[in-house]
Amino acid sequence: MSKLTNIFSSVLGVPEASVTPELSPQNTPTWDSLNAIILLTEIESAFDARFSYDEAMNIKNFGDVLTLVASKGKDPHA
Repeated sequence: MSKLTNIFSSVLGVPEASVTPELSPQNTPTWDSLNAIILLTEIESAFDARFSYDEAMNIKNFGDVLTLVASKGKDPHA
């Protein structure tokens, strides 16, 4: 699996197989405000990228994260 999938699985405590583009705070009880911050920190570190406040606030699901990481010139599937 990709390191992005691994980050979500590890931080949210969900199986990697359940990390799909539709994964969101609405369908994942462990994706709360604290874990959202941890996710962003881990993603920024793993991909050597920085996200603005607006970019972070526009994340609605895992699919949005894939798009955001790619927009920084990084391979979200690595």
